[in-house]
Amino acid sequence: MSFPGDDARRYASMLTERADHWSVTTERLAGTADAVADLSDALVTALAEGERPKFCFDADETGVGFGDPEATVSPERGGVYLLTDRRVYLRLGVGDEDESLSLPYADIVGVRHRHGRRRHRIDLAVSGAKYYLWIPSLFDADDVIAATEYVNYRHTAETPDSGGGGSSSGEPQSIRDRLERLGDAKSRGLIDEEEFQRRKEELLGE
Repeated sequence: MSFPGDDARRYASMLTERADHWSVTTERLAGTADAVADLSDALVTALAEGERPKFCFDADETGVGFGDPEATVSPERGGVYLLTDRRVYLRLGVGDEDESLSLPYADIVGVRHRHGRRRHRIDLAVSGAKYYLWIPSLFDADDVIAATEYVNYRHTAETPDSGGGGSSSGEPQSIRDRLERLGDAKSRGLIDEEEFQRRKEELLGE
């Protein structure tokens, strides 16, 4: 998806109005916030049609750890972590080009958070790899916790037959079980009414 500057800002503004969390801003999505202003393209250009941002964190100057929290790639021109309703998307300004990584929720097998006074971290595990996302302290620990819970919820929703998060027996979960988890996610504020209704219709249509 590609936009001229004005169109990118209008689309970013529309997505921001629909977002549930304060970290999703027009400035971050349109590429004018300090942390993303020097990246090659506006963040909205990476979104697929219909994809909705849920959380958007600036990357800490420490960057992203690959395999080890201290073995980091640090952003030279800023960076951002975008959590949408489909994936976790990372973009760092490194060298002359932006480096990006897309992690669909179905591929994420583990997530946890750590928080501190100066910076926080979200740890993501996929098959054969681990990623450590350092986040500056301008975001509260509660923001990081909420994002971690959302990743866990989305992984469970994308892998309903894995037994994760619901059934300890490993048996496929029933539609009723999945609807109960969906209702729980809504009551905890992890998803909004629109997403609740959409996913409910999908489940009932199976």
